[in-house]
Amino acid sequence: MKKKGKIAQDKDIKFLAIGGDGGTYDIGLQALSGALERGHNFVYVCYDNGAYMNTGIQRSSATPMGAATTTSPAGTEHAGKKEWRKDLTRIVIAHNIPYAAQASPHNWKDLEKKAAKAFGCDGPAFLNIISPCPLGWYTKPEDSIEAARLAVDTCYWPLYEVENGVLKVTYKPKEKRPVEDWLKIQGRFKHLFSPENRWLLDETQKRIDIEWARLQELDGKRIF
Repeated sequence: MKKKGKIAQDKDIKFLAIGGDGGTYDIGLQALSGALERGHNFVYVCYDNGAYMNTGIQRSSATPMGAATTTSPAGTEHAGKKEWRKDLTRIVIAHNIPYAAQASPHNWKDLEKKAAKAFGCDGPAFLNIISPCPLGWYTKPEDSIEAARLAVDTCYWPLYEVENGVLKVTYKPKEKRPVEDWLKIQGRFKHLFSPENRWLLDETQKRIDIEWARLQELDGKRIF
């Protein structure tokens, strides 16, 4: 458009791309990685609801361990998805881009600040935003914001950013809640509360505790 004279040569353009976790963590990861590596001036927003919700609630690599989906059903063979979720935000950060962050709609001030930084930086930026899905999470629509809040307060979905190589945790719960508080409001995890699946709850809590401790150790430090 600039070459054709339809847009002024000195006009700065920031492109926006939006995708779900299936199209970002899985299907589109190659294209996203390439665009980040090449340094295109764009903002990529991933709305992460933890499955392919639009096409039948199939598992994605963003699906939490233990979640029941149509392709990782909970039953006598398996207690939902067997694998831990992919940490896409860390993968994106490894591209050494100017800005990357995790956010949640319940903390709109934090999200607003991160969006402003993403659009204000020179080069690629990435926002990974948790997006509760009543259909696939088996929750009430009116509980969506509370579901997002619990994901953050349990540190399943920590809020942090990496700006020009420096990591900053942007929200620290005054009292870190057990991950069970988040899991028990979602029907996709109801099978985890049977005695034979207690180990999955313990394993999930252990993993979250390790990841949260790691983030706090990196808080305020330059990581690239």
